[in-house]
Amino acid sequence: MHVLIISRSYPNRINQSSGNFVLNQVEALAQHDIKIGVVGVYNVSLKEVKSKANISKFGFYQEKQKNITNYSYLYPVLPKLHFINHKIKFKIWKGLLKKYIVENGKPDIIHLHTFEAGELVMWAKSMYNIPFILTEHTSLFLRNIELEWHTKLANRVYKESSYNIAVSSSSAIFLEEKFGSSFNYLPNFVDTSRFTISKAKSNDVKRFINVAYLDANKNHKLLIDAFYKAFGNNPQFQLQIVGSGIEKKQLQNQTAKLGVNNIDLFGYADQDQIVDLYQNADYFVLSSNFETFGVVLIEAMSCGLAIVSTKCGGPESIVTNDKIGLLTPVKNEKLLAESMKNITKKDFDKEYIRNFAVDNYSYEALSKRLIDIYKDII
Repeated sequence: MHVLIISRSYPNRINQSSGNFVLNQVEALAQHDIKIGVVGVYNVSLKEVKSKANISKFGFYQEKQKNITNYSYLYPVLPKLHFINHKIKFKIWKGLLKKYIVENGKPDIIHLHTFEAGELVMWAKSMYNIPFILTEHTSLFLRNIELEWHTKLANRVYKESSYNIAVSSSSAIFLEEKFGSSFNYLPNFVDTSRFTISKAKSNDVKRFINVAYLDANKNHKLLIDAFYKAFGNNPQFQLQIVGSGIEKKQLQNQTAKLGVNNIDLFGYADQDQIVDLYQNADYFVLSSNFETFGVVLIEAMSCGLAIVSTKCGGPESIVTNDKIGLLTPVKNEKLLAESMKNITKKDFDKEYIRNFAVDNYSYEALSKRLIDIYKDII
């Protein structure tokens, strides 16, 4: 079987963390007897261009690892000109796809991640008779911030797709109701083997951890205020926020104003560091306004951590019983604080939480389901 992955985001020369959820799926499929291609045109904003070395990385490059062939093009995005960028990228993408097929043969099926490259796969279906399926990750429609052309394109793509997937049950219901196309729930893949309960905690402190990009949607301001409301400056309870982003300075100012010593803005951490941080924590807390899934929840659960999360879309399909954790409404400081206090009073079985993550989200558990979908379509 020859599967081609088309995605708007994927780890690349400038942004190694872009589209890790797609990389996880590719790695899972690569463990089976499948030929895999990845063809993508990826945005690079002017903010990400910090040196001549980065500028030199623009354009096309090719990588091959085992049975995965990756054709990437880094595109310097034009600020605010969304539709023009879209059209330029479509032309570049067509050239990449033609090159890929000439050099690697025609794939049996295309798996599109997010509708925005939908024109490409619909063109490939017409030109080469290649069927495609789609996994929708975008939160544009859930957040009601889409443009008119987004809605028109998504509607066409969903109707032409042989099989539509949403990464949470709530997203599947929402998209079906909005567009009238059938959607099926299949969560994102997580490499649960990387995240384990192998390390004993170094102390008896009750530690909450959050791993996320620091932006308004993740709502760390609410998280800090709620944690302070719940525990004050009690050193027996700690909050560790892992990640970098545009709100870092504001959050530093917020913690300084509160005068707390039990909230740590850790900053960026690589994957190995994140595993260690999970393993030295007790609970994962997510305060987002919107999430289509929540890969970090599964990573934390694989390390045996109980979850406190806002009901922001994806987590409702993950935290499905009180043996895993607690859900709380979005943008509600009082109830988030109460949930954090309440979870410290409960006992959780770390092995149960980890096994739940492995059984439902691991490479092994999900790859068979996806391969069966491919075979049915082919």
